[in-house]
Amino acid sequence: MRGHESKVLRLAVVAFACAMMAGCGGPLRYTPQGIGKAPGADAVVVADVNFDAAMTRLDINAKNLPPPDRLDASSTAFVVWARPDSDSPWQRVGALNYDVEDRTGKLKDASVPLTRFELVVTLEKNTNPESPSSEIIFKQDVEY
Repeated sequence: MRGHESKVLRLAVVAFACAMMAGCGGPLRYTPQGIGKAPGADAVVVADVNFDAAMTRLDINAKNLPPPDRLDASSTAFVVWARPDSDSPWQRVGALNYDVEDRTGKLKDASVPLTRFELVVTLEKNTNPESPSSEIIFKQDVEY
C-alpha cells in the first residue's frame, strides 16, 4: 500500500506543478472591441507581465480603425493610457502608429510600470497630450 500512496502523492505534485505553470503560461492576450466613435474597430492587446520588475510590456494592434480626423475633424492621433485604478491619474504610454491605407494602428514594445491596470486608447488632437480626452476608442483591464 505504501507504493500506491507514494504514486498518488507524486501524481498530485505533478498535477499541482502543471496547474501552476498553466497560470504563468506567457503573455496575456485581450481582444477589445471599439467603442464610442469607432464601434467597428477591433484590437489585440498582448501584455507580458514581469512581476519581478513590476513592469508590463505591451503590444497593441488595432484594425478597422477609421482615420482620427474622420472621427473628429480636429483629431490627429490615437493615444494609449494606463492607470492602476480609478483613483489614480492616467499615465501616457504612447501613441498608436496609424496607417491610413490599412486603417490599422500599432504600438510595439511599450513599457508600463504596473502589473495590473486599466488601459484605454483615446482619440486626441496630437500625439502628446497631457491627459486623455473623453473620446475612448478601446478600453481593457489588464490583470492576471
